[in-house]
Amino acid sequence: MNWLRGKIDADQLRRGAKSKKAYSLLAATSFLESALLPLSVDIIALPMMVGSPKRAFKVAHVALLASLAGGLLGYLIGFAFLETLGQWIISTYRLETAFHEFQQQAAENVWAAVTAIFLGAVTPIPFKLVCIGAGVLKINLAIFLAAAFAGRALRFYAFALAFKLFGPYVRTWAEQHLKWFGLIVLAVTILGFIAVIYWPH
Repeated sequence: MNWLRGKIDADQLRRGAKSKKAYSLLAATSFLESALLPLSVDIIALPMMVGSPKRAFKVAHVALLASLAGGLLGYLIGFAFLETLGQWIISTYRLETAFHEFQQQAAENVWAAVTAIFLGAVTPIPFKLVCIGAGVLKINLAIFLAAAFAGRALRFYAFALAFKLFGPYVRTWAEQHLKWFGLIVLAVTILGFIAVIYWPH
């Protein structure tokens, strides 16, 4: 994450956004973030969109597909491995209270579950929380995928559309303030975890 420390200039960011390694890193991060990693894929996706606004929708496509695949992994962990890997993930990120709250609400009303999955997919709330929870509750897989797809698509394509429409303006500001841009993205990710830890309702 050299760009977070201000060690990457605008030209390097533009070159990096077009490299195959960047897309591989994006896909891997998006996949693992949905089930395991504590960091948001936005830390990779947004700088790539800054570096190459014309490819913003390609970035969104890759992030969406990899994230859905990772969501399926999270669902599988909740479905079959809650007592081992699932419990470790939940306790490591201090998501016990939020996880219990999700289970209670989702078990009572399927639409509450769909809403929670959608919000987990579209907001900074850790997506892994609802993916694992959906697996534990054995929520219909098609319903889970539909809600996850809707939320993740809205999130990634909204960013892509913004960069497509306002790319030059966003890019100019971001390139001039790379470190601050990175810190803002990181802060939003951290706030998502804080929100579910301390304000689960």
